Amino acid sequence: MDNCLFSHKVTNFSKHKDNLINLINKMPLNKFENISNTDGNLPKNIKRTYLDYFIKNIYNDFSLNFCNYFSVHKLELINIWFQQYKKVDNHSMHTHPGAHFANVFYIKLPHKKLKTKIISFNEKELNFETKEGNIVSFPAFYKHESPTNNCKEDKLVISFNTNILYP
Repeated sequence: MDNCLFSHKVTNFSKHKDNLINLINKMPLNKFENISNTDGNLPKNIKRTYLDYFIKNIYNDFSLNFCNYFSVHKLELINIWFQQYKKVDNHSMHTHPGAHFANVFYIKLPHKKLKTKIISFNEKELNFETKEGNIVSFPAFYKHESPTNNCKEDKLVISFNTNILYP
């Protein structure tokens, strides 16, 4: 496993899953490229109740574990959005400039083949296991993509970027 890859298991995920899905379903439908629904390109003034829930119930525990794992002082959340992939949806290879880490919270992952494909140095694909309820973090300059969803069920993630802060 790449030593820059971090995985966090969300505590009480089964309790949070339905709440997050219901809150995300209240967002306006917004197709972007090959993604059936996302709020990543919606105006920032649109109310995102799922975000409030995520911060209050999930992010703080994640941040604490991340900081302990990497022995860093503080983690700054700089951007966050959800993505819903219906059948044949995908997200092509990309990076996240201006961020230290990209993070993917798997809310619905109907098949392990739909996990994020992450490419590190020397075009090496990272081999890792994940499942619903996990947040996977990796350097934001690593290329990554969401493979084509060939399942009948949707894939649903909350993605977010973070920066490490020092005192």
